[in-house]
Amino acid sequence: MTRPEILGLVAQYVGPLFVATSVLDEVEQLDELQCQAMGMIPIEASLVQLTEASQRGGPMSFEDKLCLIVARDNGWTCWSNDGPLRDACLAHQVPVVWGLELMLTLVESKHLSTVMAIEVAQKINVVNPIYINQTILNTFIEKVTTKRTKQ
Repeated sequence: MTRPEILGLVAQYVGPLFVATSVLDEVEQLDELQCQAMGMIPIEASLVQLTEASQRGGPMSFEDKLCLIVARDNGWTCWSNDGPLRDACLAHQVPVVWGLELMLTLVESKHLSTVMAIEVAQKINVVNPIYINQTILNTFIEKVTTKRTKQ
């Protein structure tokens, strides 16, 4: 199972998953048609939102700013492992969830196996060792294994 396929499981079993097309343009593994096929909902940010996100300053990229703004304006939860984006979400009272937390939810609801969750988390660690470092990976493995044994 690939990381994009996990997004499809989240959209199917956890709740709607919206993605701004301006952010999606930066993701090499997915395009708009693939997102729609997995049940994700591409949205167009408004001109006001795009303008706000384009303001210079701060540690966040345009795409991260746009994620925050779109989530804030729509009352949505932001799903991110990015530290500055998470901090900004908390500062603006936008709910935020770690990416690996959603896999825990999928394991708890038996829509994803523990083995597959660990495999995907390990793949994420390889391509993104800054935000999903070995400590975070080990903590996730411990949590997902504990959830499995409690069931």
